[in-house]
Amino acid sequence: MVVGTPDHGAPRAYACGVVRRWKWWRRPTGDAARGARRTTPGPGTGSAAAPDGAGGAAEAAATDPTADHPRAPGSVDGPGASNVVATVTRDRVAASLRRRDYRYLVDERGDLCGLWAYRFFSFGVVPDQVLQVRGRWSRQASIERLWEVLAFTDSWNRERHHPKCYVRVHDDGRVHVLTEVTVPVRSGLSDAQIDHLLAVGLASGGMVFDALDELYPDPALNREPS
Repeated sequence: MVVGTPDHGAPRAYACGVVRRWKWWRRPTGDAARGARRTTPGPGTGSAAAPDGAGGAAEAAATDPTADHPRAPGSVDGPGASNVVATVTRDRVAASLRRRDYRYLVDERGDLCGLWAYRFFSFGVVPDQVLQVRGRWSRQASIERLWEVLAFTDSWNRERHHPKCYVRVHDDGRVHVLTEVTVPVRSGLSDAQIDHLLAVGLASGGMVFDALDELYPDPALNREPS
C-alpha cells in the first residue's frame, strides 16, 4: 500500500524545517522565486553522496568484467560531446555512473541500483518516456509512527521541489520511506544533463534520509557502552 502519492505530482503537506542549510532547495516565492530560477545553482557536481566503496579501476571492473567499457549506444565522442542531446538508455545511465566511479548492480527488472551511504537507490529508464531515480530509507518505522512519518513527507513535498517523498506500508506493518525524482526524456538528454539529474536524485534523497535519521535517531548508535 502506498500512502501520500495521489499522482506523479507532489502530495500535500505539513510544516517541517529540517535541513535548513540547504536553503536553495526550498520553494522561493514572489520576486525571489523568479530570481532564484535564474541564479540559484543545483547540487555541485562534486558534492553528491559518494557510494559505499566507490573508487578506482578495480571497483569499476567489479561492475563490468571488461576493463575497457564499450561506448554506450547513443553516446557521442569528441569535443562538446557531453552537451549533445541523444536518446536516454540504460547504457547511457550506466556510463554516467561509471564516469563518477560509482559501483552498481543490475536487478531482475534490468534497473541499475546500488548503495549510497548505506541507502538503496535505483535508476530506471522507461524508453522515450522518463528517467527515474528512486531511493529508500535504510530503516523502517513502526505502524504506530505512520502519521508522524506522513506529516514529515507531506511537509517535505510542500516546501521543496525535489525529491517527491512518500510512504509505503508493508503487510507486516513496517513503514518504508521512499524518494523519487522523475524526469521526462522523450526529447532526449545530453550526458551532462544525465550526470546532473543523477546527482540531484542522489543528493536530494540523501537529504530526506539525513533528516529522518535526525528526527528518529538510531537507538543502537546512541547506546552507552556496557
